[in-house]
Amino acid sequence: MSRSYKNVCPKKFWVYSVDDLVHLYSVSANTVSNWVVGGGLVPSDGHKPYVFQGAEVQRFHMQQKARKATTLRPGEFSCFTCKAHVFPDIETVRDTCPKDGKHMYAAECPDCAAQVRKISNQADRDIVEECRNPNTSRDCLHEEDGSVPAGIGISKEFDTPALHTANDRVIYAWLTYAGRYDVKTIDRHLSAIRYCEGILEGKPFKKLTGPDVDKVRKDLKRRADANAVDRLSSSSIRHIVSHLSAFFTWLVMQAGFKSLPKDLPSYLKMNKAILASAAPVKQKVYPTLAEAENLLGFMPSRSLFDQRARAIFAIAFLGALRADTLISLRIKHVDISRRRIVQDGGTVRSKAGKSIEICWFPIPKCFETAVIEWIHALEALGFTGDDALFPDSDWLKHRPATVNRKVVPVMVTPHAVTEAFAIACRDSAVKYTPHSAKHIIGAERDERPLTQIQRKGWSANMGHDNEQTTERHYGKMTDDRRFEVMEQIRENVRGDSQSFSEEDVFAIVTKAIEFVRNR
Repeated sequence: MSRSYKNVCPKKFWVYSVDDLVHLYSVSANTVSNWVVGGGLVPSDGHKPYVFQGAEVQRFHMQQKARKATTLRPGEFSCFTCKAHVFPDIETVRDTCPKDGKHMYAAECPDCAAQVRKISNQADRDIVEECRNPNTSRDCLHEEDGSVPAGIGISKEFDTPALHTANDRVIYAWLTYAGRYDVKTIDRHLSAIRYCEGILEGKPFKKLTGPDVDKVRKDLKRRADANAVDRLSSSSIRHIVSHLSAFFTWLVMQAGFKSLPKDLPSYLKMNKAILASAAPVKQKVYPTLAEAENLLGFMPSRSLFDQRARAIFAIAFLGALRADTLISLRIKHVDISRRRIVQDGGTVRSKAGKSIEICWFPIPKCFETAVIEWIHALEALGFTGDDALFPDSDWLKHRPATVNRKVVPVMVTPHAVTEAFAIACRDSAVKYTPHSAKHIIGAERDERPLTQIQRKGWSANMGHDNEQTTERHYGKMTDDRRFEVMEQIRENVRGDSQSFSEEDVFAIVTKAIEFVRNR
């Protein structure tokens, strides 16, 4: 294993080929081979080209990181260049005799080709001599489980529950097909597929039957029960059913799987009463616009990091932006003079790669001010239009060079957005998420006396193709707000009751209740 790979995070449900690992870890194919031959990385099966389950890749690297703090095994060297423990090729191992008379071995690191040295003991010499024997396998330095004198084996500390790998190759094929989806969408589909695989205890998908799929359905029914420890909401169950149905529909069309029953997806259908009894979807919690303004007002602004957090919090509301989208913006994407945010799907991590020019929403001026002041502060430090709107902390500490420099990159993850909202809510009883900004803007559309064309424009400015998307997903009325609205209706009816008959009052209240329910 080379280097520490601190920021490399393979996904446990995914399946990776050798080329995928080469790209993910920026290593050579030879390095991946060394991980398999001597490092202990286990392929999903014995067939080539190898594929590896993400959970196994995670386990392997966790083991390798822990090995750095332990004593070297016989025949193992510590590479100070790539910070790893390695078994070099036997052809590169040679004896050296320093002036102090200590017996040493020198070799070449198989991962980074750097020179490695080690004061050898008798166990080292025995294993090296054994490997140099022409009747011994050249891989004896790498052998972890065998007749090596050291008796090396994988630490029990990193034993993981049995991984189901029988379906990894077909899942890898599905990943190629699913490349059209967003990564988060793929993650959700894979989670459902692995859940199904776990229920069936790793049974090969080639042997799937209707009763197997029914077994999955029965477990989902169990988890819909109010007394289930691992209870799921009706929304979660619907999504799992939808993802598995799509996977089975694809699966029965693949070579080698065409003999499967074509009606496998139909075995997942459930009675509406079961879904209705499942846990209701948790209400989205979001502040009012006035509360958000108050939170922004109390955010600190002393340092550059404080100002960055304020600008992140403010622009989330100003453009009703998702966390991953706003953190990937560059300075040139914010047009101060026109009050616009240019969401370029080619360079910004927007949902489904959507491109749109967003007009700043008409909200309190303090949100605009926080963003404008931040851009001016960056420009004063030497940042230009192509640089990240929200640079990493290292760039803020050291400042970009003025000439012949690379473009300041955007941050890889939206962690800074989560952090900014945590700072804003540090004294608040309720901790709001970055996505609450979209809910507030969605709710404002209903709170304001807008015409129908204005409501349509408001939804389009949120990036929605139609008003139904805004209605269905954002700014849904909370129970507290519903009670408040009903009380207002009652007060209005009482005030006008002298000019209406009892039948009129009853009709007004009935229509109001129906309206609120339909919302």
